[in-house]
Amino acid sequence: MPSANIVKYVIAVFIGSCSYGVLSTIVKLAYEEGFSPAVVTVGQFGIGWFLLWVLLPFTHLHRLRWKDRLLLMLAGVPTGLVGIFYYRSLLTVDASLAIILLFQFVWIGVVIDCAARKIMPERNTVTALILLAVGTVLGTGIGMSEVSVSWNVSGIIFGLLAALSFALFIRANAKVLPSLPFLQRSYHMVTGSLVIVTFIFLPSLLDTHPISFVDFGTKGVLLGIFGVFLPPLLFSYGMPRIGSALGSIIGSAELPVAVLLSAFVLQETVLWVQWLGVVVILFAILLPNLRTSYNKTP
Repeated sequence: MPSANIVKYVIAVFIGSCSYGVLSTIVKLAYEEGFSPAVVTVGQFGIGWFLLWVLLPFTHLHRLRWKDRLLLMLAGVPTGLVGIFYYRSLLTVDASLAIILLFQFVWIGVVIDCAARKIMPERNTVTALILLAVGTVLGTGIGMSEVSVSWNVSGIIFGLLAALSFALFIRANAKVLPSLPFLQRSYHMVTGSLVIVTFIFLPSLLDTHPISFVDFGTKGVLLGIFGVFLPPLLFSYGMPRIGSALGSIIGSAELPVAVLLSAFVLQETVLWVQWLGVVVILFAILLPNLRTSYNKTP
């Protein structure tokens, strides 16, 4: 059994992953109210950055060179790209296909980790990846008569780019200046995220009335907390201790949360096969040997 110290880092990453599962429900509600992708994305990162900035004076800060600050900001860029690419994918493909594309970050993350360390993945890791693939497909309900999937080349490309960005984000959290206080790391990484999403959406923002961000209100705060504030904070705390390979697997907790909220908040129909997929994913998350994965250098 893994030690209690390891378990607390795993739980932190697990909660951060679950937080991401909340986003699709809130974003869908925001889109139904007429908010644009620019308002949703920039508002989300702006609020999350502000929350981290408020807490920053209450933690012990290390003196950083500008080079280190820039490195952390660059490490945060993939986080912003995840939101940009994933929301763009949702514009052209069904949500069931978009979530499958996003969840390719699991095997992408393991491949990147193994390639960097020049090793083959462990047997338990391979088994977990197979189960995750099965559980993800079941969780979307693809193949059932009630579910239809639209295929769009650009949507597929953006979905895969979101997966790659998320895998890079997990790796960056495990590798970039891991000795820094996790709040300080998270603040600088989210700063990089905010800069990139603001730059990309700048043309749309120039045509957006400022009152739109005020009207965003509660949904913006929730997106900022669950999409920008909590996950980077918890990932910065736990990921350097458990490694990017195990972190990629635990990141799959997002899908069960998304399915549960779709059923109970959005009142969407969730098929029995999708519930089966949730169970399979949860089992796959618990499968890897935590002690073995932790003892290996990420």
